[in-house]
Amino acid sequence: MHTCICFIFFGICSGFLFGQVGIGTTSPSPAAMLEVSSTSDGGLTYKGLMPPRVPTVANRDAINPSSTDIGLAVFVEATQCLQIWNGTSWENLHCSNTLPFTNLVQNFDLGTTWGYTSDIPFFDNGTDGFFGITDASNSIFSNLTTLTNNFLGIRDLDDEGDNGTTGYATITFNTVDVSSALGGVTVAFDYDFYRFDAGDDAEYILIIDGVPQTAVMLINGAADLSLSGSVSESIPGGTTTVGLQVRIQQNGDTDVGGFDNFRIYE
Repeated sequence: MHTCICFIFFGICSGFLFGQVGIGTTSPSPAAMLEVSSTSDGGLTYKGLMPPRVPTVANRDAINPSSTDIGLAVFVEATQCLQIWNGTSWENLHCSNTLPFTNLVQNFDLGTTWGYTSDIPFFDNGTDGFFGITDASNSIFSNLTTLTNNFLGIRDLDDEGDNGTTGYATITFNTVDVSSALGGVTVAFDYDFYRFDAGDDAEYILIIDGVPQTAVMLINGAADLSLSGSVSESIPGGTTTVGLQVRIQQNGDTDVGGFDNFRIYE
């Protein structure tokens, strides 16, 4: 230990005396304040220079450089990018060559790359109750005018105790690795509800890096409320995984709801 301390001490002193420091070399270039040699044993072995690494973009931002810290460099592990501070923001010098992110979709037709599961089994009791994949030709589902081709339809999810549930049915979409989408991704889907009464509700929950986010209410049914629209959620770069849950509860055979065009894309 004492030998190491003395070595470091004299190395620093040597740097002050001669104005240059060499690591792995006793003759640093006169043009360099610091020269690091890739070999210290005459070429028998070689090693590289490891820049300072931070796990995530949030950790990088916690460095909080000033306008005079131009040239400060870090490697962000979450994005696999070597970055430099330009005085006002971080710039990518180089990002690792990783496989590009593949967009996923679930539209219940030809696009089925984003898989899902339901905690309530799908059922079809005709006009008495339905939960599953359908289209506008199926009786009262024609009232869902914004959804096209096949979609996930709900009619009397309670089904008067025969099937379904009096509580929430939850559709859980597969967790997706988005770490290669360096600029982030978007999660989107469409919905349409017809004549939802009190107690007929729907919400969705994003799961980001394994952490469920606050539930977002799509509809809080009241007095034959009809509502349709689209959801579009931006997920920032540096995120590792994204998941999605859609939850719905509904009772009554004259009330219907539907979801379609789930997708996650750059």
